[in-house]
Amino acid sequence: MTEHSNSRSATAADPRGVALSTQLSILLICLALLTFAATVLVSTSNMRNYLDSQLAQTAQDTANSLGLAISPYVGNDDMTVADTMVSAIFDSGAYLQIRFVDQKKQPLLERQNELKVDGVPVWFLALFPLEPPVMQSEVNDGWRIAGALSVQAHPGYAFKSLWQHTKAVFWTSLLICLLALGAVHVLLWYVLKPLKDIEKLAQHLAEKRFELLNYMPLTKELRAVVRALNHMVSNVKRNFSEMTDRAEQLNQQVYLDPLTGLPNRRALLQSFSSLPQTPAADANRPYLTLIALTSLKQVNDQQGYAAGDQYVEKAAGLLQQQARTQELAQVFRISGSEFAILTQFGEGSASTFQLQLQQTFEIANSEQYPHGFAAVVMAPLQGAEELSSVLARLDGLQARQLNHPAPATQNPAEALINPLSRSHWQEILHEFTRSVVSDTTAGFSDTSLQISNEMAAMFNLEVQPVFQGTQVLYAETFVRFNARGEQLASADVFAMAERLGVSLLLDKALVTYILSQLRGQSSHSFAINLSKSALHDSQFTRWLVNTLEANRAWLPKLVFEVNEQATLGAIASANQFFGALKQAGAAITIERFGASFSSFRYLQGLNIDFIKIDGSYIHALESPDTRFFVETMTQICHGIGIRVIAAQVELRSQAEICQQLHVDALQGRALHAPVSFLQIAEKNDCKFSDNQLSSN
Repeated sequence: MTEHSNSRSATAADPRGVALSTQLSILLICLALLTFAATVLVSTSNMRNYLDSQLAQTAQDTANSLGLAISPYVGNDDMTVADTMVSAIFDSGAYLQIRFVDQKKQPLLERQNELKVDGVPVWFLALFPLEPPVMQSEVNDGWRIAGALSVQAHPGYAFKSLWQHTKAVFWTSLLICLLALGAVHVLLWYVLKPLKDIEKLAQHLAEKRFELLNYMPLTKELRAVVRALNHMVSNVKRNFSEMTDRAEQLNQQVYLDPLTGLPNRRALLQSFSSLPQTPAADANRPYLTLIALTSLKQVNDQQGYAAGDQYVEKAAGLLQQQARTQELAQVFRISGSEFAILTQFGEGSASTFQLQLQQTFEIANSEQYPHGFAAVVMAPLQGAEELSSVLARLDGLQARQLNHPAPATQNPAEALINPLSRSHWQEILHEFTRSVVSDTTAGFSDTSLQISNEMAAMFNLEVQPVFQGTQVLYAETFVRFNARGEQLASADVFAMAERLGVSLLLDKALVTYILSQLRGQSSHSFAINLSKSALHDSQFTRWLVNTLEANRAWLPKLVFEVNEQATLGAIASANQFFGALKQAGAAITIERFGASFSSFRYLQGLNIDFIKIDGSYIHALESPDTRFFVETMTQICHGIGIRVIAAQVELRSQAEICQQLHVDALQGRALHAPVSFLQIAEKNDCKFSDNQLSSN
């Protein structure tokens, strides 16, 4: 499989790189230390040479003067006076030795001191030795040479002077070096601060945050870079805004109802066309709910159109509120007095949802609405049924309901028509989440990915590849639920988990199960779907990040897919989640992109890698408006560094149009159907066959 590292490398800093400020600081410190050491060494060496010459000069002067002084007395047999003079000079301690020899080199007078220096370290004496020369002077007796006087100065005082000089130079140079380094550090900070801000600006641009640097550096070259970068960011931001405005304008004109802002009948037709023609493998089934505002005509006639509009807007708000409880529900306004909700349910969840709608409208009803607030009918879709025939069937049900009203509904707690009772669902969900309950209570600390045999038997993992050309970009994972020997509808499981307050536990159990199955597939890339509850829970985020980091060596490259509607619910919270996972090395995909028919501006500032276009657009690519919309969507995403995936590609013609529109990757049964993970892992080492379109 190909890696998705290209998109990640664009936003992640290379941990092996060394900052320019660090490199310059190291260089300057090395230069400062070299300069400091050279200053001390050169100064000490010069001082040593000077002292050597002074010792030689002193010894020569002493040899000349002492030789003249003792010359009248060296010719006598009695050398007492000469000896006294030599002793007087020698006893001062300034000389290492004084020696007088005759012409036959026989010593007549000799004095010698021990070479001992107090107050100077031995290592310094060895490192900077002073070697005073032996200086000589001839001593005359009248007209003849009586002998030679040799004098060698004692280096003790010179060593002390050299040591004191070296210490003074050391501390003075060190102080100057530190002050210079401090000044250079301040100067570097001042000079490089704009460079850090430029780096931050580039990083923000990679994260789809269009920010400008609001000052100009003093450095000429950096000013040019800042101008160019600000200009580029401004252009990208302007292009993003212009294309987003154009897409929003088209979206509003074609797909949105001007009064309520809800998707209109055309949007319903597009979404309807993307529904699977065959029943889903996990017992989910598409349902269409028709809601008629039964009193709208009377409200318009008796209270005016303004009251009628308020009536419609109130109904739209109530429907949206109920639709938020179902992850895949979409609300449409298909005519002046009619709304529709398209979603997928198991049979029991559909009955419960219809009952909740009826009770919501009964609560909203009042004398203002002479024929009741609204009427609700729901029907499952049957195979390849056309939207017109489904609506006709629902109209018939609604007419019978209005002519023969059903008795008032009972309490929701008593009216659940679900084949499985509430207590049975509690037992099933407890079995699904048993292995993670204790860790959740303990604060999400277990990152071991250990699963029980019971969990492995209750969950089945399937995967479906996403193709980029002929290569697999990544494979999306799906979990099928088994309980008591029967397969459960995923929509029912998630709906009941939400209703019973265990949706977060279920998410943790599913992620733990999927990651445990993916261990050892480190050379491949897989995607995991997350629900809204997981997306916005900080404790779950910390656990997920810690788990990824603790098992990094064994896990594949991961992509986490989240629903667009879940992201729009709290964009700031979602962005924090995305940032944490990006730091952990994962990539992010927003799936069902465009299904909410909302503005694309929320992409600005979201640090994501992929968007997966909702299948309703892919199935409507024959329409010029839809093609233009998808092309604009792709250009917007490419402009801010996001790759685009087309989902639910079922036909070759759809794939060809997507390629013409520069969509980056494709997913759907036309390319490769979902397969069992165990089957493909054991038989093919997680290598998928070529996509079916390229092989035809």
